Amino acid sequence: MKDKILGSLVGVALGDALGMPTEFMTQEAIREVYGMVRELRAPHPQHYHSTHLVKGQITDDTEQTLALLDAFFRHGRLDAEVAAESLMEWAREKNVFGSTYLGPSSKKALQRLLDGEDPRQTGFFGTTIGGAMRMLPVALACLGDRERAVRTAAEVSMPTHGTSQAISGAAAFACALVESFEPDAHRDSILEAACWGAERGRAFGKPYPGPSLAKRIRWAVELSLAAPDLPGAGRELYDLVGVDMVPHEIVPVVLALFARPEEPMERLLAAVNIGGDTDTIASMLGALLGAHYGVEVFPKEMWKEIEAVNGIDLQEYAHRVWQCTADRRMQA
Repeated sequence: MKDKILGSLVGVALGDALGMPTEFMTQEAIREVYGMVRELRAPHPQHYHSTHLVKGQITDDTEQTLALLDAFFRHGRLDAEVAAESLMEWAREKNVFGSTYLGPSSKKALQRLLDGEDPRQTGFFGTTIGGAMRMLPVALACLGDRERAVRTAAEVSMPTHGTSQAISGAAAFACALVESFEPDAHRDSILEAACWGAERGRAFGKPYPGPSLAKRIRWAVELSLAAPDLPGAGRELYDLVGVDMVPHEIVPVVLALFARPEEPMERLLAAVNIGGDTDTIASMLGALLGAHYGVEVFPKEMWKEIEAVNGIDLQEYAHRVWQCTADRRMQA
């Protein structure tokens, strides 16, 4: 379990930093500019991140994940108020309104939060992937309890992504992660957990019209597994499912890449090169791969470089999470 906890955290940061230079590029543009990204790269001079971010730097995917964990360590719980506190502290500390990676839903909601509005209402216009991308702390706080994970996913999503569609995506990913930490988890049980969470999550938040996330997960997995290889799967997912920053595209694509039989690191690199919201796709996939397989599947020198560049200690975060889970077991 210690290796899985560290693996999930490393996966978030590694996928984020690897996917940052290709974010919102087409597949064709990635090939023209980078060839294929297989290592940490600085953004190309013409990429919009080039003036703000450097090789190995993380973005909001990892920063929000760690900020939410910090808040969990302080309060011992996760809810809308704790999530709002963590996001406002993160926004102030990182000066995110001047960054190149703040998403549109988060930007609007954060301004409302900073203006003092109710965190259970500020996310009623949030329909993008920003809620789902920070679900690792939810899973770590709800290990072994899917029902609790769905409720907590809804709470944590509310400040910025309080629509039923966004919460469905968040609950799907939280449940997939919870299942991935189980010692007897396997591909099908993780996919089933995601679909189950997607259906449960639709009952929360402000009703918003959108496709069934569970059905799109199953469809995307079928497309991916029918492809002869990873590049072929990437092309099919890009062309048919989509890679924009919405949960009904990103969550199915993440799970469809996870379902492939190739080595975990190869699947992560496929996410980095798939195009679209690559840092979020790769960050979420990295969390899932790390939670399921453990930290050994990721090159240590690569994630150690990310720690050095960003001044973070993922092993210390993993240790503190482990201590929290140990305390809960003792209380039980």
